[in-house]
Amino acid sequence: MHPFLRDESHFIANVQARQTGKTFNGMAKVLHLALANSGSLVLITAPKFDQVKNIAFKALIEHLRRMKSGNPGLFEAVCGEDNLLRTVIRLKNGSTLLAESPVPETIRGHTAKVVYLMEANFIRDDEDLYTAVLFTLNTTNGYLIAESTPWNTDSVFYRMFHDPAYGQFSKHRVVYTEALPPHGPLSPEIVEMIEKQLAGDPARWRREMLCEWTEDLNVWLSTSLITLSQDSALEYLDATEPARGEFYIGVDFGKHQDYSVVAVLNKRVNHLHLIHCHQFALETSYGAVIGYIKRLQDNWKNIRAVYADKTGVGDYIVEDMQRGGLRNVEGINFTETSKEEMATCLKEQMRSAVCPRCSWAGYVDTLEGEWRTTCPQGCRSGEGNPVNLRPLLHIPYDGELLHELNVERFELGKTGKILFNHPEGTHDDRFWAVALAVYATEQAPPPPSKPIAKT
Repeated sequence: MHPFLRDESHFIANVQARQTGKTFNGMAKVLHLALANSGSLVLITAPKFDQVKNIAFKALIEHLRRMKSGNPGLFEAVCGEDNLLRTVIRLKNGSTLLAESPVPETIRGHTAKVVYLMEANFIRDDEDLYTAVLFTLNTTNGYLIAESTPWNTDSVFYRMFHDPAYGQFSKHRVVYTEALPPHGPLSPEIVEMIEKQLAGDPARWRREMLCEWTEDLNVWLSTSLITLSQDSALEYLDATEPARGEFYIGVDFGKHQDYSVVAVLNKRVNHLHLIHCHQFALETSYGAVIGYIKRLQDNWKNIRAVYADKTGVGDYIVEDMQRGGLRNVEGINFTETSKEEMATCLKEQMRSAVCPRCSWAGYVDTLEGEWRTTCPQGCRSGEGNPVNLRPLLHIPYDGELLHELNVERFELGKTGKILFNHPEGTHDDRFWAVALAVYATEQAPPPPSKPIAKT
């Protein structure tokens, strides 16, 4: 049995390689704690609420169903089928396991015996959340379990492993080699393939497979900046779902080696919300991509602009889009100048923030290299808590998107222009699709003003 499962500490930090069973084992542990502590509340949260429902609770239910297949009588005594729901599991000893959003105010409203932070290094408001967790455990002498793969060093999860002030945490680390047969579920052949594919991006390999935190060197968007732009309440919309708002689409065309990606932003006042990001399979025809965008435009009526990369495919791609019935299409050639403009627009939207209470406007990063997460004017909410700053660009938790945003490197060329590149074997198609959509929000003509009604 893994030492993590035997660990009886009240504060546990667990860093593990991808797909090595950290959530599966973590759910076994919280189920044990819920059974051992009658009448207790167990809270489980993650950067994205769907992760709790579709991964954590799926693992919990799988553990209980195994109990049912092996000992039906014990299963009925423990919970019974009627008590297994997607976001709540009620045990017959009075304990409840509850899925929650990673919102400090929500966590603060509970008195819990156990709090489980899934992918803790990717949670945006981790400082406030950690403080809320400590208070909710304070009267129960409870348990905090934080698990993740490494991401940014400017985080509570990083400090759990490196800061002496967090010495009360019992720490566990599992690299990929410990999860190879016969000790774990990883396939040696697939691991070898992943290692080859990430040969050009050693930082990601070290983070995801060797459990090492890596420094952001020459990356255009740092892990901390990307994390601050995450919005736990934001979910991608399916292309068939109805939606209202003012939409801007970015399209990065690819076919043989690069992927075609469509990104859609919903503009609300001065905030941009990434509500859709679809990557097509390699060899997908341009016609199929155009048809997909046409369906989006038919379904989401108010699409103000479609900015499409026409580098390498020429003006005919824009003509095809217009012949297909697409409106407000603008073709963009990727040059040193245009790429710098688009990447800068993207970064500025991720750095810029406005206080919703006093309308202070500025950047989340300072000249001293520090991060602002609350209003520098000292604004307080109705509950007396500091008002959090939200960057103008909101992105959902999407692992592949986060890594592609972080993969883009830059250097200063001889001409004084910033040159962009990405390591061999990696992809930046999502990066440029989102950058195109952001660029469209700034460059496209403003919507027509509504006529003033006569009185």
